Amino acid sequence: MKKGLIIAGWLLLLGLSGCSLSPPGSGGGLVAVFDGTPQIFDSAVIHQGTVVGQMRSAQWSNGVSRVTIDLDSQFGYLAQSNAAVVVKSGQLQWKTFGGYGEPLPAGACINGFLNNFAFQWFKFKHLINNITVSAQHRALQLQARSGLNG
Repeated sequence: MKKGLIIAGWLLLLGLSGCSLSPPGSGGGLVAVFDGTPQIFDSAVIHQGTVVGQMRSAQWSNGVSRVTIDLDSQFGYLAQSNAAVVVKSGQLQWKTFGGYGEPLPAGACINGFLNNFAFQWFKFKHLINNITVSAQHRALQLQARSGLNG
């Protein structure tokens, strides 16, 4: 009985502290960071015509929007370091920068772009550099600028 209470207490503390017990690619929430305010009217996240997840929440601070996304468990493999979301017609479109990406843990930041032009422009600007490293750097910069930690 005492051991069970201790374990329950630890799980409660982990949950309250924001730690996640979800392994990478398990369908846990990811945070998309946008430079500006995305106009999202539908909570569905679309990848190649298929709904792969849902938008859970959105926050805005210091010109940066944080959108929390839950991928369905069967699409958890999409949560990789080369992933991004693009707003198109009021929906979030799941995209990749190409190449190979490393699996991301739940709660990791990915890039969000307000339109497809911004996404393509970012890819073009970083043709010479490793696009995945550049994308991770941009996401971390926006996360830090927002002042919102999750």
